[in-house]
Amino acid sequence: MKNISIWEDIKMKISYPKLNEDKMVDVLIVGGGITGVNILYQLRKNNLNVMLVEQNKIGFSVTGKSTGKLSYLQNDLIDKIRKGLGDEIAAKYVKSQRDAIKMAVEIINKEKIACDLEKVNSVLYTNKDSEISKIKSLESFLRSNGVEVKEITNNLVQSKYIIEVSDTYMFHPVKFVYGLLKNNKFPIYENTTIKEITKVNDYYLCSTKENEIKAKWVILASHYPYFIVPYLFPIKCSLEKSYLSLAKFETEPLSLISYSNPFVSIRTYKDNLIYLSNSHSVNSNVCDRENYNELLKKVSDLGITPDYMWSNIDIITNDGLPYVGKLSGNLLIGTGYNTWGLTNGILAGKILSDIVMNKENEYEKLFSPTRKNMKQVVEGIKDVGKTIGGYVNGFINSDRMYKCPHAYCNLIYNEIDDTFDCPCHGSRFDNNGKCISGPANKDIDIR
Repeated sequence: MKNISIWEDIKMKISYPKLNEDKMVDVLIVGGGITGVNILYQLRKNNLNVMLVEQNKIGFSVTGKSTGKLSYLQNDLIDKIRKGLGDEIAAKYVKSQRDAIKMAVEIINKEKIACDLEKVNSVLYTNKDSEISKIKSLESFLRSNGVEVKEITNNLVQSKYIIEVSDTYMFHPVKFVYGLLKNNKFPIYENTTIKEITKVNDYYLCSTKENEIKAKWVILASHYPYFIVPYLFPIKCSLEKSYLSLAKFETEPLSLISYSNPFVSIRTYKDNLIYLSNSHSVNSNVCDRENYNELLKKVSDLGITPDYMWSNIDIITNDGLPYVGKLSGNLLIGTGYNTWGLTNGILAGKILSDIVMNKENEYEKLFSPTRKNMKQVVEGIKDVGKTIGGYVNGFINSDRMYKCPHAYCNLIYNEIDDTFDCPCHGSRFDNNGKCISGPANKDIDIR
C-alpha cells in the first residue's frame, strides 16, 4: 500500500527550477495549486510580466490530495450559509459553484485536457432521522433556485434519505493543473518559499531565503497565509483533517457524500473507489493511526483493501464562504474553500485575475476577504478556543523535540504519512524537516 495520493502517483510529472536570482514582475503568484495555476491560465493573453512560485511541487499540495470532485451538492455547507447569512447569499453561492463547474468543463474541452473528466450525478444522504427534514429543506431550496433534484436509493451506504443532482463531474486534479500549463508562457519556480512580504512605495518586496522579488501585484494562492497579523487568519477560520483511501472496486460511476460530520465522501475512479472519512478539527483527535485504522475498518466492511491511503487538510471559514479578493492595495488572496477547493479554486482564479485586469466579477464582493458579519465574530471566538486546544494537544501528545516555526506549537509525529504535523494551524514537515505545507514558511532542524 502506498501512503500518497493516487493523483500524486503520476508518470507525467512536470519539474520546474528553484529561483536563484532577483526578479521584478508585474504579478507574483504565490502557490502552485489549482488557484495559482488557473490565474496563470487566465492571464495568458495579457502583456503582463507574471511569475509563479511554489513552496514544493506544482499541484502536489491540497489540490493533489483532494477527492477530485466538481460538485455543488456540498454536504451541509449550503445550509450553514443559509443559516448564517440567509437564503439570498446561499443562492449566490450555489450559482457560483455551478458557474465554476461550467468554467472547468469549458476549459477542459477548449484546451483538450486529458484529465479523466467524467460527468456523474452527485448524491447527498443521511442515515440520521434528525437530518431528514434538513435535507428535505435543502432539496426545496435547490429546486427554488432552478436545480433539478431527485429522491433516489443507493445500496453502497446505509441511508434514510438520499437526494441527487445532475451536471456535476469528477476528474484527475493534477492532470487538469498540468493541462492548464500546456501552453504556459510565464516563468514558474518550484521549491521556492516566500519568507516575507513588505510594501515599499508602489511595489511589494517579496523575500525568499536567498533572493528578492519586486512585484506590483502579489496574489497569495497558497493553502494558508503564513502571517498571523495584520489579518488574523487564525481567528477567521479553522482547519479540518480528513483521511482517504483508494481500492479496487467495480461499480457504476458515482459521487456521494454524507450530510453532516464526520463526513463520508465516496467517488469512483476508473475501476477504483475513493473513500474519505473521519474528518475532524486538526486541533483535536490528533492520533492519525487511530483515524487511519477506522477508515480501514470502513472500507474493509465493503470487502476491499486499499492500495493507497493519504490525508488532507482543508480550511473552514467562519461563515462558510471562501476568502477571495483584495486584502489591501494590490495584495490579493484566495483561500478558505471549506473542503471544496476544486470548484472554488477555479472560481478564485477567475476572480483574482479579473481584479488584476480591472474587470468586473459578480462574485468579488460575495467572497471579499475583508467582509464583516456577526457570524464571523461568534465563530472566531470558537476558533481561538480550538487553537488553544491545539497547543494543549501538542504539549500532551508530542515528544516536545520539534516546534512549528509559525506559532511555536509542538509538532506531533504522524507515523502513517511519516510527517511532523502541527495541531494548531496544520503545517506539515517531512522526516528531513522540510516544510511541505504551510502556514509555516521555514524548515525545522531534525538531527
